[in-house]
Amino acid sequence: MEKEIKDKARRLINETRVMTLAVSDKDIPWSSPVYFVFHDNRFYFFSNENSRHIKYAKDQKIISASIFHDSDRIDRIFGFQMSGMLEKVSKKTLYFLIVKKYVTKFIFLKQIFGPQIIENKRFFLEKFKSHLYCFHPDKIFLSDNSKTTDKRSIIDLSKIA
Repeated sequence: MEKEIKDKARRLINETRVMTLAVSDKDIPWSSPVYFVFHDNRFYFFSNENSRHIKYAKDQKIISASIFHDSDRIDRIFGFQMSGMLEKVSKKTLYFLIVKKYVTKFIFLKQIFGPQIIENKRFFLEKFKSHLYCFHPDKIFLSDNSKTTDKRSIIDLSKIA
């Protein structure tokens, strides 16, 4: 993969804030935007376990997600379309690592809530009724409208991040 595409993909992962999850239940589709951080080829986010996207995902083996750069020009549309699995994170060391990354990316959280957001391991649960979840993609398509051909290709995130 060429360096320019890798750099664009890295920026997308690090600078984009919102990932859209797509799930369904009894043929009723639902999409949900979530703030995310990327770590170890996985996408992490906080969500309420009673939210529709979490409840629907529990019954699905595979869900989908997408992350795209926002653009007002069609030839600058760039992003990922992914399929994979959703899981709840329970490992404490991973939880604290992800919280630190999350607060670094979404600095407004620490500005509003102070250091307790990192120090209190139950902060997200107590304040937002949210648990940490992980979207683990198994298939990732890179969509790049700036290319004249092959605008969509399978990629390996471990070779980008």
